[in-house]
Amino acid sequence: MSHSNDLSVSANNEWSRLRSVIVGKAEGSCFPSESERMIKATMPEDHHDQFKPSKPFPAHVVQGACQELERFAAILEREDIKTYRPRTIRWSEVGGYTGAMPRDGMLVVGNTIIEACYAWKCRKQEIRLAFGPVLDQLEKDANVRVVRAPEIPCPDPLYEDAETKDQPGVWAINNSRAAFDAADFLRFGKTLIGQLSNVTNMKGVEYIQQAVPSGYTVELLQVQDPHAMHIDATIVPLREGLLIYNPERVSEVSLRRHEVLAEWKLLACPIIPTVRVSPPLYMTSPWIFLNILSLDEKRVVVEAEETEFAAWLVELGMEPIFCPFRHVNSIGGSFHCATVDLVRAD
Repeated sequence: MSHSNDLSVSANNEWSRLRSVIVGKAEGSCFPSESERMIKATMPEDHHDQFKPSKPFPAHVVQGACQELERFAAILEREDIKTYRPRTIRWSEVGGYTGAMPRDGMLVVGNTIIEACYAWKCRKQEIRLAFGPVLDQLEKDANVRVVRAPEIPCPDPLYEDAETKDQPGVWAINNSRAAFDAADFLRFGKTLIGQLSNVTNMKGVEYIQQAVPSGYTVELLQVQDPHAMHIDATIVPLREGLLIYNPERVSEVSLRRHEVLAEWKLLACPIIPTVRVSPPLYMTSPWIFLNILSLDEKRVVVEAEETEFAAWLVELGMEPIFCPFRHVNSIGGSFHCATVDLVRAD
């Protein structure tokens, strides 16, 4: 679409007016193929047997996800938000996963895009193949800085100790190289709050701290989730001064340890998630309904059937915009996962 914008990349929080965004595409999506320990650590137990090399998601799930993403992109464009889309890739042919979840692979901090150092080997080509042309286009702006991920070593030492020791409370990866998914971090002005997880280690956190522009700091939230993988269904900043959180994964005490949240209103989500059968949640917990996208400090995009959650958001002064997204949920994420906000107007 044609659209004029003074800035190509500029985002310092999760709630200011969204001006420009990347929206993923689901065509060709496959079940991720990773180590048994990783699958057991991160995926719902009922679906562990689905995660086999180059196995496509059911056709009706992928078709539904494609339609939902097109509808979502159209909603954003109607709101005058510039929308970039990736190339379509046949992921089964390259041993990959999906192009539907760009948030996992790109972290925007100020004018800088930091490409994730993925732990999952099946994702090592994802950004280059699907999103490379978008990054190349954005990088033509002299004010934009793109930090490309280093090559994953082969053989990759990341799983060595974790593969052989089934120790409760130990993450599925070690700390031998930098590893992180961008979706393990959220922006609160010049402070990033993130978590260690089954895909993010301490060297990954240190890598981000070195990559962010001067003046930004990275802090780690203490979570109560042995299956941790991505923070955006654990804490959700709705607007400046208001955050909701998943009480099964984090406590207000842990959140208050962060100075940037000291004066914020922090609310435990009172909604009890229901187990969904169709389409199946192959890769996420039912708490995926918390994974929303703020268009500004009032409007948020919410899954069309999450009416109880939406009603609570209305009580908090928000204006939900409904969009069907259940098939996207089935392949591993929701609105926050499926986007990378490039420009937010402070």
